[in-house]
Amino acid sequence: MVFGWLIRFLITVVLLRLAWKFLAGLAQGATTRPQVPPTKAVSLVRDPACGTYIDRSRAITLRHKGETHHFCSEDCRTGFQQGQRATAKGA
Repeated sequence: MVFGWLIRFLITVVLLRLAWKFLAGLAQGATTRPQVPPTKAVSLVRDPACGTYIDRSRAITLRHKGETHHFCSEDCRTGFQQGQRATAKGA
């Protein structure tokens, strides 16, 4: 009889302790900011043919009339060049 009461008491204490630790962890996680180091910013440029933003270091470039244009693919660069030729012919 005494052992049954003691076992129930110990189980209750352990469950209360676990619940307290769980709730304390939730409260701490909700109130503290994560310690994430800042990441390095990447310089993006806009492709004039399709409008996609791309990393400047990975872009395909084209010099046209003293300006450097950046493209996401060869297809966009070719389309831009053809568009410029058509504009020049029509002018």
